[in-house]
Amino acid sequence: MKRLALLLHHGGTAPDLIYPSLQKLDNVDIVTFYIKSPNNESLNHVYDQVIGTIGIGIECKNDEDMIKKVVDFNKNKKIDGVLTFAEMLLKVVSEICSSIGIDYMDDKTIDRVQNKALQRKRLEEKGIPIPRFYEVESDKDLEMASEKIGFPSLLKPNFGGGGYGIFEVQNYDELVSKYKEHLAKYENIIVEGKQSTFNLEEKMIGENWHEKEGLADYASVESIVINNEVFNLAVTDRTHLNKPFRESGYITPTSLNEKYIKELYKITEDALTALELNNIMTHTEIKFTKEGPKIIEVNARPGGTTPFRINNASNGEYDLFYQLAKLSLGENVQTNVDFQKFAASKVSLCPEGEWCIKEIDFSELENIESLDLKIPIATEGQIVSSYRGIEDLLGLYYLSNNDNDRLIKDMYLIDKKLIVKYEPA
Repeated sequence: MKRLALLLHHGGTAPDLIYPSLQKLDNVDIVTFYIKSPNNESLNHVYDQVIGTIGIGIECKNDEDMIKKVVDFNKNKKIDGVLTFAEMLLKVVSEICSSIGIDYMDDKTIDRVQNKALQRKRLEEKGIPIPRFYEVESDKDLEMASEKIGFPSLLKPNFGGGGYGIFEVQNYDELVSKYKEHLAKYENIIVEGKQSTFNLEEKMIGENWHEKEGLADYASVESIVINNEVFNLAVTDRTHLNKPFRESGYITPTSLNEKYIKELYKITEDALTALELNNIMTHTEIKFTKEGPKIIEVNARPGGTTPFRINNASNGEYDLFYQLAKLSLGENVQTNVDFQKFAASKVSLCPEGEWCIKEIDFSELENIESLDLKIPIATEGQIVSSYRGIEDLLGLYYLSNNDNDRLIKDMYLIDKKLIVKYEPA
């Protein structure tokens, strides 16, 4: 019997979505090592209810404690594979694998994918189309950054995701002001305790490649890299951003025509090869521009809630959690997805600014045709901020429908029917 170590972090995918897939593994013992949230009690309740229902669960205080506990466990009971769906645990996986004799990406490769400045520099070196950017390491770099990039432009942290901490700046004075705001508010959500530099980058002007309304001018490509070969699973369409730059929803498979899909696959393969990612799932975000597709960012993880979404869209024929567990155990992985319908994930978010939730009511969502699963998250009295991107989501939803137009309309209908009352925080 093989043994799989599943590493969970409160910033990654919750166990209730992962466990049903891992139960399909034959002759594999699952051991879960997990780090709970310091403030999300509803998520911690899920951990308490679910962990231990398959295999044993071992709680860890932090990254270092997790490394020690997995390595110590391996001394008595051999671990054959290490699996995580949390980007913030990539270096933990790397150190564990190095200690117990399993091949994995090295720290230099992980640094390049986690740190957007290092990633951009590598892609630029390899001739991969990206937005123009200038790394801001201190306030001394602001003047040069403004001269090189110009305005309007975006000020973004080099460790982030889901629209976290992104400002649009129109002039130099606003750049100085927003940089000071970052220094006061920013916290690293990818690598805890590590400081981040920031990028000033051009505001890319998007083109609409879709024939359907309601879809954004960017997409994601979901891929698996196996022994240095890239297998593209799907292009994922996106709904429009919530202000300022927060992701709102994903739809799989894409409704783009084949010409655009080929362009997106080609730039993705070039980017993944340049970054030397291997034996991992990737999520590559790409902007549509008049010059062609440009890489927004590459992530060494499944995108958002992609695994559950692909499982839905293929009527259960393709289970991404299951396939990635097999990849971590060195077994053959299926790389073709037979989509049977359209499926989506959707988040609801607060208005731009910082708010206290006075009232929140999800009951009006019950009769939305495409809605399969509703996961309320925010509660009355909670402080939420648009600065934190989808870290401060109000609710998470999964939808599916054979009719793509109906699915898109239902995603926006969630925002209309969700009842939330706020007061300024």
